[in-house]
Amino acid sequence: MQKNKFTYKTFLVFVISTFICLSLSVVAPTTKILSASFYLSLIYLRFNLLLSTLAFLIGLIFEFSLPNFYAGLICAVCMIISAIIYSKRKKNFGVEYIIFSILSLLGFAFFIKEYPITYYLITLGVSISLVYVFIPATRVLLIKKFDYKSTTSELYCLAIFTIAIEYGLILAFGESVVKGLNLYIILFSIFTSERGKSMIVSLILSIAPSLFFQNLTPIATYSILTASAIIFSKNSKLLSAFTLLATSLVITFFIDNNGAFIFTDLIYLITPIVLFLFTPPYFINSVKDKLMAINNKYLSKFAINRVRATISSKLYGISNVFKEMEQSFDKLKTLVSTDTDLISRMADEVVINVCENCPQYPKCLKENEPDRKELIKMISVGVAKNKISLVDLTKRFTEKCGYVNGIIYEINGLITEYREKVKESEETLSGKELIKMQSEGVAEVLKNMAFDFSKSLDYLSKSEKTIADGLKKRGIIFNEVTCYSNDNSLEINMVIKNDFINNGKLIKAVNETLGYDNRIVLKTAVSPTISAITIKRAPILDAAFGIAKRTKNGSTVSGDTHSLTKIDEGKFLIALSDGMGSGLRAENTSSTAITLIESFYKAGLSSKLILSMVNKILALNTDDNFSAMDILTVNLFDLTADFIKIGAPFSFILTDDNIKIIEGSSLPLGILDDLTPTGCSTTLTEGATVIMLTDGISDAFGSSTDLIEFLRTLDNKNPQVIADNLLNKALNLDKSFAKDDMSVLAVRIFKKVS
Repeated sequence: MQKNKFTYKTFLVFVISTFICLSLSVVAPTTKILSASFYLSLIYLRFNLLLSTLAFLIGLIFEFSLPNFYAGLICAVCMIISAIIYSKRKKNFGVEYIIFSILSLLGFAFFIKEYPITYYLITLGVSISLVYVFIPATRVLLIKKFDYKSTTSELYCLAIFTIAIEYGLILAFGESVVKGLNLYIILFSIFTSERGKSMIVSLILSIAPSLFFQNLTPIATYSILTASAIIFSKNSKLLSAFTLLATSLVITFFIDNNGAFIFTDLIYLITPIVLFLFTPPYFINSVKDKLMAINNKYLSKFAINRVRATISSKLYGISNVFKEMEQSFDKLKTLVSTDTDLISRMADEVVINVCENCPQYPKCLKENEPDRKELIKMISVGVAKNKISLVDLTKRFTEKCGYVNGIIYEINGLITEYREKVKESEETLSGKELIKMQSEGVAEVLKNMAFDFSKSLDYLSKSEKTIADGLKKRGIIFNEVTCYSNDNSLEINMVIKNDFINNGKLIKAVNETLGYDNRIVLKTAVSPTISAITIKRAPILDAAFGIAKRTKNGSTVSGDTHSLTKIDEGKFLIALSDGMGSGLRAENTSSTAITLIESFYKAGLSSKLILSMVNKILALNTDDNFSAMDILTVNLFDLTADFIKIGAPFSFILTDDNIKIIEGSSLPLGILDDLTPTGCSTTLTEGATVIMLTDGISDAFGSSTDLIEFLRTLDNKNPQVIADNLLNKALNLDKSFAKDDMSVLAVRIFKKVS
């Protein structure tokens, strides 16, 4: 509170301070020393000097006596002088404030002589101690309020401060008035804080009445009242308030008054209930939100978002580096020698190596011979034919040149060198293209990661409270819980004992609290008995797989390979590769393609870039290694399915009432540098089965019609049985002789049983 500013908030603080001074002066009316302790706390915290002093002096009016007034004036003068001195020096009070406090309170011992000096010394010591209890309590009550989190010691001090004020109010106005005030506070705490905390509030409020009556009945009474109101607090504000009123009436009628009903008691009980019911809901909710907010660990959450922002910035920077590398390799394409460049240089070398050594060269030079354009045309013909002969030379050239055989010999030698340079140039270009693709892929992945990290986590305080309440209700104890929205889904992070994780109670409790299935996706040990875990929503659907294979007769190794890969928590990839031919060479080709695709998908590269890179890698191989590829990715949350077919036969989607064909038309991987895969997207249904197969199976059936007719006869929903039946049928059609490697991969989508 600034000293020189006067606002409505300043006035409100003055009113509250005056009320507290009056209440505390009643507790020790002989000395008024408790209200002096509160006044000292106001001065220490630099509240308005004039209004704080005025509030203190007004408090002296209760059971007014001149000695008390003189003692209060001395206290006020001491504090005003010390406050002005420190204000002028622009310094805050330190440990020396104890000395000022002692000096300011000595007046109460000097002017009031009704008791022995030891009584005043004890009172003085208690008052000094209370100053340092009232300072943190006043800070919480008048400065922090509901806007800042209080420390444990501050809350203890506030509890003592509250008890002292309540005791004074009971002395001044009677226990019934204070009970009515407490009922309002109890209801307010129930609807703005956790149940356990409202019970603590009621316990603190019951201490002053217990001290007044010198028995524990008020503690029991307040506990029963709070518990009765809590029972229906989740259902209705009105029901909870009336339950509290009914319980209060029963206790008042049958216990407190021994059957004698006093009308004023009814007024004191009904008034707080009515006031609470008419308290604006927005005010109650705003206080509740503030209390929830101050319990949040904002600094750690800010630190997490700050780290995410830093990582995002770094990732963007690294992404730009790889993007620049990609652009550089694009520019380097122009540095690779073209056919035109090489043929032009061949023409120059013919002139240098043959013509300049010819005795007729000076004469030819004067006649601008040999004609460069003509020489380039003849060399181009030789390059196209891989060899040049006499018939490829122009008539004019043979008539002009006297050393035709030497020219032919030189050109053929240069054509041989040309072939090697073209091959080297193509390999260099392919290598640069592959590195460019890799740079593009890394840049894309880093950019996507940077974008994800650039988004601040949206922490969900209400979800945290819901989960915390649900776990506590089920007897699960945890250290911390934090919830935030990630890709429009709830992500829960917890620190909890391993016992609750291992026995399955935690996930069961989370599922019951949220109403849907969840799973632990990450677990990190914090200590031997405690772990930090991440929980996410589990997809309601799952997949079962079946694979049936048969190696070509006469081969020891199948050229067909497959992959079943989990990309993330709700998405999987299946791939079936058919290396052209059979045996070890075909197996190496297909397994290499499968491994690369699997790794690139896990890394987060786009499908188009993945297939282009794998195609380029296979095409760089000097052997004619080709591979047909069938790829399927399925999202188990929304059942979207993406098919990519590269030289692979048709696939099928089986449902209860339909069979859908997925066809492809592109060439296998590794044949052409430029790849155009066939792809399509569709949405699967629960119970659907996807069937992928290699050409060993499709060729055995002969046509898709025959294959579909056989699929219609399959009743079993087990994907392994479907795969086995398809393979056995194909073998029967080929009279149990596998003309090629045969593979069937079946995937069935089903709803998980909770």
